[in-house]
Amino acid sequence: MFMKTIIIWILACLPVLADTNDIRVVTWSYKVLPEDSLATIEVFTRGGQTNLIRQTHTKDGVVLLRNQSFFHDGAEVGIYTYNTRMGPDVTSVGSAPGASCFFNIAFDSSGRPRAAHITATNLMMLDWFDCTNGVFYPTDTSLIRQANDRMSKLMHSH
Repeated sequence: MFMKTIIIWILACLPVLADTNDIRVVTWSYKVLPEDSLATIEVFTRGGQTNLIRQTHTKDGVVLLRNQSFFHDGAEVGIYTYNTRMGPDVTSVGSAPGASCFFNIAFDSSGRPRAAHITATNLMMLDWFDCTNGVFYPTDTSLIRQANDRMSKLMHSH
């Protein structure tokens, strides 16, 4: 029990920093009582701005809940939630009303999410998140630039 307490304390007090491109992530975990589950929070930033917050609750290695909130310019613009507590594989997707941009999720033919996008009203990509097994993560900034270059050329060719 003592060792378990030490591990939880270390995870809670020692943020983990990862560096890929201009994307940063800070992660911490804590124990949730009385259900005896582990909550992990991951905050992703691009260029100093938070663009994704992922909250995952697990128990005995099984995901109970995963809530992923997407942000642009400091405002939440969309969510993707997976919750096994409300029945088998309950998933919800939402977009913030009144947002100055569009949030969408692309699904594959089997209904699994492949990517999420935040776009401006002129269809330029503001942010992009790839998805593996229901877990979203920020796409490399260079891919967003390439997508916007293609869109700009397409718009100017007409």
